[in-house]
Amino acid sequence: MTRSRWLLVVAAAGIAIFALSFVNAWIVHDREVRGEGYRFVQYFLSAWRGVGWPVLTLGVVVAVVTAGWAVVILRRPSLPTWPLLAGSVVLLGTLASVAAPIAQRGHASSVDLSAGLLWPVGLLLGAAMLAGSLAVAQPGRRTLAGMAVAAVLVGAAGVGGRWVGLQEAEGTGKHWTDGSYTRPAAGGLPAATLTIDDGRFRVDDRWSGTWEWSGWTVIVDDDPACPGSRGTYHAHGEEDEALRFVMVVDTCGDGARAADFVTEVWDRLP
Repeated sequence: MTRSRWLLVVAAAGIAIFALSFVNAWIVHDREVRGEGYRFVQYFLSAWRGVGWPVLTLGVVVAVVTAGWAVVILRRPSLPTWPLLAGSVVLLGTLASVAAPIAQRGHASSVDLSAGLLWPVGLLLGAAMLAGSLAVAQPGRRTLAGMAVAAVLVGAAGVGGRWVGLQEAEGTGKHWTDGSYTRPAAGGLPAATLTIDDGRFRVDDRWSGTWEWSGWTVIVDDDPACPGSRGTYHAHGEEDEALRFVMVVDTCGDGARAADFVTEVWDRLP
């Protein structure tokens, strides 16, 4: 293989990775949902969707930039070749991080991430880019050792970045804070104000009691209007810190308390 052909290998492999990066087959996203009946959902992600961003996305961008540099060197052989080595190392490190299983365990749902069908294809293309880069640059032993260490560090940083990204994306499920929320009159019900303060709640002078939560699940209890009748809801966040409640179970007042909670979206008061 001549130097020019190795550069073409690097360029072709990088372009192939970029083209394949838009296919939803790089990361497998498994979600188990609990609380309103058991559900299992599985879907597949590209490098540009959801948890593919930003680690796998970075690898793809580096791959296409490295491919572009290989093309530039074809036209101007005097340019430095170390960017080829650096790009190949970063690419392989980010691809290696995708192989590590990442999980997030919440109260109402659990998420597991694993490598998809295109991951081994991407790894082979990345290995081809590395082989071409080594053939062109012909680094010494110290450089090779440094590349190996850098690949491990990039892979470890990629695993950490993916884990942090997943935790941030999923969050704690808590979409409310202490304070007051109001909803308009609707469904034959008057306007109401919900106040949450230090583990207790009050809806005007109609309902009050303890307020407990785990994830997006909220439990109201010890309501003088309904002694011994607990209510369980899922509290979903809306725009501008608003709250929308979905009832799981609440028999208080033959459904009257539930109607107060779920009829409309509750807007956050300043």
